[in-house]
Amino acid sequence: MRETGADQRWTDPGPRARIRDAALRQFAAHGFKGATVRGIAQQAGVSPGLVQHHFPSKQALRDECDAYVFAVLRDVKDRGIGSGAVTDGAFMADTHQAVTPLVPYIAMAMVSDAPTASRWFDDLAALYRGVLTSGELGPALPESEDVPAIVAVHTAMQLGLAILARHVYRRLGTDERDPSTVARIGRARLFLAAERLIDEELEARIGAGLDRYEQTTTRPE
Repeated sequence: MRETGADQRWTDPGPRARIRDAALRQFAAHGFKGATVRGIAQQAGVSPGLVQHHFPSKQALRDECDAYVFAVLRDVKDRGIGSGAVTDGAFMADTHQAVTPLVPYIAMAMVSDAPTASRWFDDLAALYRGVLTSGELGPALPESEDVPAIVAVHTAMQLGLAILARHVYRRLGTDERDPSTVARIGRARLFLAAERLIDEELEARIGAGLDRYEQTTTRPE
């Protein structure tokens, strides 16, 4: 069995990226107000001075984290849907490794700060609207429907899973490192999305991709 690695485009050993990744974890754990430059520096293995050299304020670091998270999500959407990789098990594995560390940060941002939550929701709604109205996954939403309402509810449903992810894994008796559970959640989402948003052929192909993902990915130690 092979163990996939994170997508190379998101693997950067440089100090700026290490600081950003540490900030993602610290912000998720302590909130924007509770996280400190010293704590971020300690987790990144650098000095507080180097953090401030790259990011003159905590707000600048927060902006970097926001931009990075949204860039990853947009890239996953563009590669997964635009190129058809959404049916590929290796793409699913790489996406899981890239996105999973970001979920606690997204959850924290959505529940802890009203301005940030509004911006995140609007940005993601715009992303989902493009998917749902383009016909890339299945029948496009017709303009005769209440597209703004459908997009808003769909965005809330997707974010709800991110915010409550730890409870989903707890309910299933495992965690996000278990490929079998990741595949189970993927199949549950596919079941709920089928017919209205995803056509039958694509549903079958994504299901087969989930099978390949589960068979070729090992749980990290």
